[in-house]
Amino acid sequence: MRAIQRRFNFHDQEIQECLPKIQRTKFVKRDGYYFVVLHFPVFNKKTKRLGFTEIDFFISGSTLITVHDNSLPIVDIFYKECAKNSGLRERFFQGTATHLLLELLRRLLDSVFPILLHVSEDIDAVDKKMFAEISGRVMAEEILRLKTNVVNFRKTMQGHKTVLEKLVTHGGRELDISSYQNYVNTLREYTNEIWHTLESQKESVNALHETNESLVGLRTNEVMRFLTVISVVTFPLTLLATLFAIRAPGNPLINQPFGFWAILIIIIFGAVLMTAVFKKKKWL
Repeated sequence: MRAIQRRFNFHDQEIQECLPKIQRTKFVKRDGYYFVVLHFPVFNKKTKRLGFTEIDFFISGSTLITVHDNSLPIVDIFYKECAKNSGLRERFFQGTATHLLLELLRRLLDSVFPILLHVSEDIDAVDKKMFAEISGRVMAEEILRLKTNVVNFRKTMQGHKTVLEKLVTHGGRELDISSYQNYVNTLREYTNEIWHTLESQKESVNALHETNESLVGLRTNEVMRFLTVISVVTFPLTLLATLFAIRAPGNPLINQPFGFWAILIIIIFGAVLMTAVFKKKKWL
């Protein structure tokens, strides 16, 4: 980075911002060049979590320099295509470096749509499992993972529209942005479509979260109602059995040969009677 700085006379602040840690999205105009910082999503297949990575651009009239951590394969693919294909080189390496920058941005934004589709499929899969007999904790963890992914996705993409507008507004004659209006319109469409999809996904995940909370609450209420009924049924029967177990004068069944079975029948009859009453009142 220091060698590049000396060769192209870049400002020291931009060189520092190219190094870790990740910076915010930004657009800076300097004497002789422009500095752009953008973020793009990266999906981890093992953890199923969405992160993001930074790519920095130094652009002048005839030079485009990208700084990144190789987690965006689109950049490397585009470079290799240009290296192998003379037609692509003639197409993108004529005139200013603006054509090259806008094509790379278009490809990077286009690579975001498959990740958007994957997140949407995850949301649909969780939605289908919502009413299945799945542990509330497992479902909650799935929804929180989705929610985190959508939040990180939105955080990654929220600065793109602002940076693009600044690039168009402040590009000036050096970049000749006005000659690439079709590219600019395509990039605007991509950023708007991505953001609208993220808004829809955010609403869907929030709805799933609220629905899951309601289902967990209903299931908890059902369990508590069932346990309460059991407690209410067993308490008087336990009291009855305790009373008959007292060895005191006057206990009518204590010395009878079939006293145990009589007490057992009374207890069973009481349990059946109370259960019938609870069902009639729709408490069960």
